[in-house]
Amino acid sequence: MAAQPAAKRTKLWQVGDGPHPLVEKYTVGEDFRIDGQHMIPFDVQASTAHAEMLCSIGVLTKPELEQAKKGLAEVEAEWREGRFEVTCSQEDCHTAIEQYLTTKYGDVGKKIHTGRSRNDQSLTMLRLYMKTRLQEFAELSNSVASKFSDLAKLHQDVPMPGYTHMQKAMPTTVGTWLGSFSDALRDADRVTQGTRDLVNQNPLGSAAGFGINHLVLDRKKTTELMNFERLQENVMYCGFSRGYFEMVSLQAMNIPMTIAARFATDMMMFTQQETAFFSLPAGFVTGSSIMPQKKNYDLFEIMRANGKVFASLQSQVQSTIVGLGSGYHRDLQVTKKAFVEAVELAMDTLRLLEASIPELVVHKERLQEAMTQELYVTDEVYKRVAAGELFRDAYLDVKKSYNGA
Repeated sequence: MAAQPAAKRTKLWQVGDGPHPLVEKYTVGEDFRIDGQHMIPFDVQASTAHAEMLCSIGVLTKPELEQAKKGLAEVEAEWREGRFEVTCSQEDCHTAIEQYLTTKYGDVGKKIHTGRSRNDQSLTMLRLYMKTRLQEFAELSNSVASKFSDLAKLHQDVPMPGYTHMQKAMPTTVGTWLGSFSDALRDADRVTQGTRDLVNQNPLGSAAGFGINHLVLDRKKTTELMNFERLQENVMYCGFSRGYFEMVSLQAMNIPMTIAARFATDMMMFTQQETAFFSLPAGFVTGSSIMPQKKNYDLFEIMRANGKVFASLQSQVQSTIVGLGSGYHRDLQVTKKAFVEAVELAMDTLRLLEASIPELVVHKERLQEAMTQELYVTDEVYKRVAAGELFRDAYLDVKKSYNGA
């Protein structure tokens, strides 16, 4: 986008001189960058619906509505081409978009904010982002579950040592091991879909948390236009849900992230030379700058670490909102960065699993070699139980026999 005139780069609320540069930098933080990277399409979607509603209640004329829609479409197109700029002085994408419309289309840009606050504008943008990402996350999670399931079926009867306390325990199969991750993700999907249903509410029209007097907004219309399942009726609850819905969404995403981290730990154990039960092609491993022979499964080490990083971001969102009152507080701005980073990290993690699981090579000969005697000791106990011996007597006798006591 061509550089906007300097006069147009002020804040929406600014009259006269702006804040001290240190105040501006500190209070804006990373918000403008996050908006510029992730939020433009969602704010455009919400603003387009708002403009349609304003036209329906007589605030915008039909020609003005067409101008608004044209300008908003231009903003999104410019953004997709990497040419729409959001600056620190503008604070957020809401300001950048309104100033674009005002600079190019005049009065329609001055009218577009009628009936809303940046509070509900940001809420709606984030809600659309949240709803979209939760659905994408659910689809990815189900795809990963299917990849696990497909590979489990392919190797259902391949014997594999089962481990507890990182020590050999009892026999299992590759199919059972892989299938456990598939089943875990299927159950996690119930939580994700329930969370998506929870957040599928339209907060637009709540303004700063108290609604709008002297102007009757058609909130049902924007609910339909943005494909929300229902209207978030209580205007104070709309503001209350900022940060709260982000927290709940990350709690849902944290379940597959925890599953991924646990799978990563297994893979680190089962790909080392001492076991070598599984391997991945060269494209999924890294090398060493000093040791030519190294094939490192860094993706699983990073995945394991990112399970903790995700949890810390989730905790950051929750910690930020604990103790806040029911109205808007600027603290809530800080939740955006942690929330978006966590969501994008979770999406990247599942994409990597989706790509790597089908490439997993199962080394049946190494698995068979690992099926050593100690794995079958518990079977000896139950053979005796099946023959009528008391469990504890059988257990103690087999233990003494195995240990040479």
